[in-house]
Amino acid sequence: MVGAGNIASIAQLPTLVQRDDVELRALVSRREDPSALQRRWGFTRVHRTVRDMVSHEDLDAIFVLTPRSEHVEAVELALDAGVDVFCEKPLATATSDAIRLADLAQRHNRVLMVGFNRRFAPTYVAAREVFGETGATFCLAQKNRAGSEYRATFENAIHMVDLLRWFCGGDVVDVTATSAGTDKWEEDGSAALIRFSTGNTGVLVAARTAGAWGEKLDAHGQMKSAEVIAPDSVMVTDNGVRTVRTMSPEKFGWATATDTFGFAAAVHHFLDCVRDRREPLTSGREAVRTQQLLDHILASAGLPTEEQAGRTWTSKAVQ
Repeated sequence: MVGAGNIASIAQLPTLVQRDDVELRALVSRREDPSALQRRWGFTRVHRTVRDMVSHEDLDAIFVLTPRSEHVEAVELALDAGVDVFCEKPLATATSDAIRLADLAQRHNRVLMVGFNRRFAPTYVAAREVFGETGATFCLAQKNRAGSEYRATFENAIHMVDLLRWFCGGDVVDVTATSAGTDKWEEDGSAALIRFSTGNTGVLVAARTAGAWGEKLDAHGQMKSAEVIAPDSVMVTDNGVRTVRTMSPEKFGWATATDTFGFAAAVHHFLDCVRDRREPLTSGREAVRTQQLLDHILASAGLPTEEQAGRTWTSKAVQ
């Protein structure tokens, strides 16, 4: 594992330690004293760099859970070492690098999966199943919160962009987008209208001026509707008959974000793909297509498609 901050401790590590077929062989950490992490999760060894780890360890898979500015180097080193990779989203800060990594995985015949965990969340899965192969005719995906951040649309709306691709299917035909705010590097939000080759239409809303955090999706087609209030509930209406599924009662109140947001299921899916040598649902190539669509949205909205010169995204959660 490369990076073991908050997201790893909440999502991936609790899932990995529950599996009898997984050994946590090595950790790459920037902490001056990573011994507490090593004891807590049972890593055999700790390394300072990815290069050192892949040079000294015999590994089946690597989880790259660092800030996005560090993804490319770690993923490239792992793939070149012949190791399968799970990488947090986005795969790279620039789409050209994401394409290069997807090509590299293909050349080395390695499994490369990107952590678009919403595709594995039970509520989103139930909603997507409603529409079968044809997808939803109309789909509105929203992820809103209070307060902006560096490259807000790129950092957070990418989950919703990926869901729109999954629900609507096909290739992108046309994108019209707009953004709010005066700072193009910390926008107040964005919205987009996307037409797909299937004839389906996707709508993105990513407001950073909301009163609180909220994520939801509405999809319609074939005289059916699905409404997801993430992460806990999905309401499906089929020819006037309405069914509501709520995660907390199903789990007797023990449902956690690891399960409801699909983090655990994504880890299991990746490891199953490693074992069975098959392509993941959110493969590197799929991640490229999502990032290409996001680039279209950003460009149409007048927002940058690359990082600001001399500036990188960092997180205190990743160490």
